[in-house]
Amino acid sequence: MPKKLPPIKKIAVAVAGKSANPQVVHEAVRLASQLDAKLYAVHISYPSAGKPTFKMEPFPLFTEDDVRDHIRRRGYRELADSIPVKIYKGSSPAKLLARVTKSVDMLIVGHKYRNRILTALSTSRVHQQIMDVVDCPVVVVPARRRKA
Repeated sequence: MPKKLPPIKKIAVAVAGKSANPQVVHEAVRLASQLDAKLYAVHISYPSAGKPTFKMEPFPLFTEDDVRDHIRRRGYRELADSIPVKIYKGSSPAKLLARVTKSVDMLIVGHKYRNRILTALSTSRVHQQIMDVVDCPVVVVPARRRKA
C-alpha cells in the first residue's frame, strides 16, 4: 500500500522579476484555489542587485512592492494586497529556495526558454539545481514559446 501523502496547505510561488513569466502567478492561484492552500510569494535577490558594477549591468533590484505590482498586473488586486511576500538575498537561488521549501508543501517556479547560445554556455540550469535541493514537490511552469 502506498504511503499517504500529506495535504498541500502552503504553496510558495517564486516571482523572478519584472520579466517573470505571468503564467506562474496564474498557475499558483489556480492550484492554491483547487487545493484550498495558502499562497506565499518569494523572490530571490542577488546581493549586488541595483548596485553598479564595473563588469556588467547590475541585476535589477526587485522589491516587495514590485512583487505585489507583478501580481496585481495579472488581475489579482486583492491577492496582491494580502499575500505574504518574502525577499531572500544571496548568490545561490537554488539554496535559498531550498530554505524556503522547508516551511511550505509545494513550490511553483517559472521556466524561461533560452536561445541555443545561452543554453550551450550554461553549465547548470537553475530549475535543475532547485529540484536537487528542495524538500517538497516543485511545479515548473513553462513560458509559452514564440512562434518561429
